[in-house]
Amino acid sequence: MNVINGSINPKHCASCLNMNGCYFVKDKSPDNLLHEHCHCYYESAGIPDIKTTCAIQKFTDYIFNEGNDKGKKAMFESWGYTIFDSYSLKETFEKQAQLAYQCGEYELAERDGYGQRINIVVHLKKQTGESFTIITGWMTYPDGKLVLATPYGRKR
Repeated sequence: MNVINGSINPKHCASCLNMNGCYFVKDKSPDNLLHEHCHCYYESAGIPDIKTTCAIQKFTDYIFNEGNDKGKKAMFESWGYTIFDSYSLKETFEKQAQLAYQCGEYELAERDGYGQRINIVVHLKKQTGESFTIITGWMTYPDGKLVLATPYGRKR
């Protein structure tokens, strides 16, 4: 893995500050320079201790929200999941994202002042036992921290 580093000080832009210390596999790293006059650079790193975090509210208050007009609740329920599965979904997402990130099984997504987003495939099973995959959105943070931003981006 590579880690983005730079001579960071409070005068650096938010993008550099948010990307400093983030890990990426070499062939799936953001552009070497984050912006014009960027001082960031890549260094080789060992296998980092990846820490995935998925707030339970991403399921209880978002996916299974009665007022969710985007159809996510109905979709998850059609696959056999209910609000009572929120904790197991959280654990499944965290475990699969941790392994995928370490193995470089992700795609770069949008990068802005908040940092770099990545998409990770999560494998689930319907109530019938049929397997399927969905695309989830995560935010990279320094020191190997990965936080779920979007529990359902689209079905793959």
